Amino acid sequence: MLDETRIALQNYDWMIRNRGIDEVELAWDSETLVYGSGGVAIDTLCEPGFTPATHEAK
Repeated sequence: MLDETRIALQNYDWMIRNRGIDEVELAWDSETLVYGSGGVAIDTLCEPGFTPATHEAK
């Protein structure tokens, strides 16, 4: 598995576990990870440190 894929999955897993399955959405049409009252580009999931789950991956 590519490091980028592993980091994205770890970040997404953290978001789901800590924000709740009903509070996190992948909006594929706009390429956005939606949570809270906003969101970020889906590519952000690939960034080490986006969540505490990948803080060490920096």
